[in-house]
Amino acid sequence: MRCERARELMSLMLDEILTTEQRRDLERHLSECVGCRAEWRLLKTAQKLIATTQPAPLPYDIVPIVMERVKAIERERRKTHSWFSVLRPQWRWLAMATAPIVLALAIVGVRLWHAPSSEPPESIYWSAHVTNAAEVAIAPELVPISAALSSLSFAGEKQ
Repeated sequence: MRCERARELMSLMLDEILTTEQRRDLERHLSECVGCRAEWRLLKTAQKLIATTQPAPLPYDIVPIVMERVKAIERERRKTHSWFSVLRPQWRWLAMATAPIVLALAIVGVRLWHAPSSEPPESIYWSAHVTNAAEVAIAPELVPISAALSSLSFAGEKQ
């Protein structure tokens, strides 16, 4: 038997839930292995100490201490409430009803503010000409195509 398996069985033996065969195997291993035997003695000693040790007495004023801590937690919880809990219950329905209306009005206002014009911006034309110029510099074989494109008038361009 390996020592790892013996350690598992030691714990089970302390709880007295080993089969007779497992107990026999563990006892055989403990008789052969010095390290596991020392560990078994330590476990038995710790078990006896825990069983015979008296629990520590509670302080006489434990109840007021615990209650004060509970009250402090409650005070903190009340301080960190959400803005929605500030509203009285009878007014919450009004806040919930007006929120979607305000959102819809904001969306409509933004769309009206940025209404698309009928003409595209002038930067589109400049970018087409700059692109054509760049193609001439990079790929001279495309010069005829670039020249043909630059002679075409774009939508909204004044001739």
